[in-house]
Amino acid sequence: MMKHLYFAALLGGALVSTAHADGELPNFELALGGGIAKTEPAFNIDLTINIPITERFSSQINLDSDYVFNDTVYEDYSMSEFNAIGFYRRDDWRLGAGLGLLEKKSRDDSFTTERVGIARFLASYYWQDVTLDWQYANYNDDFDRAVSMELGAIWYPDAIRRIALYAEDQVKGTGWRLEAFIQPEKRRNQLAYGAILRTGEGDSFPYAGLEVRYFFDRTMTVKQRDRSFH
Repeated sequence: MMKHLYFAALLGGALVSTAHADGELPNFELALGGGIAKTEPAFNIDLTINIPITERFSSQINLDSDYVFNDTVYEDYSMSEFNAIGFYRRDDWRLGAGLGLLEKKSRDDSFTTERVGIARFLASYYWQDVTLDWQYANYNDDFDRAVSMELGAIWYPDAIRRIALYAEDQVKGTGWRLEAFIQPEKRRNQLAYGAILRTGEGDSFPYAGLEVRYFFDRTMTVKQRDRSFH
């Protein structure tokens, strides 16, 4: 199911590349990450396609896949989420809403594949070098790694760095996520790498990992990219 959605996302991005806002092209992002979730190895592959429509409206298609090994309950499994989101933007804020599908699948068929539809709502406010960010998704409580709501702040100390702190509403309580990324100028600002730390209750926490992100677009600062496409 998610494989078909993955190819549909790629095809959709290619088809809409001729229907973008003047002077703006679709932005493609690919993220690869890995770390330790409590005592389990965990990896993620994320694809995001950001599509400007007009000066104020844009859309986003993303497919996020997490792979967990040696889980104490589910053993080896993957959890993938596909979303299609629309945004309305102003100079200092943006609102978004969309629909998606969440899937939890065993790698050895030890449990039946679970799928659930989700609705997603997002809002951000921009103030100088700080972005206040809020996201909500109506996840099913059976999906242990899912975060139904997050509220946080992103700080841009300079043109190549971003530091973010979020409070997360997780299945078994409140947790925290700390992110720090750098986007070096020598890579034309198209490559970013950093670390992610998460706390919480349950078998998936705490989590510590590293992630690399590549942007198939053009040179821009990390703050410009975040506020133009997220």
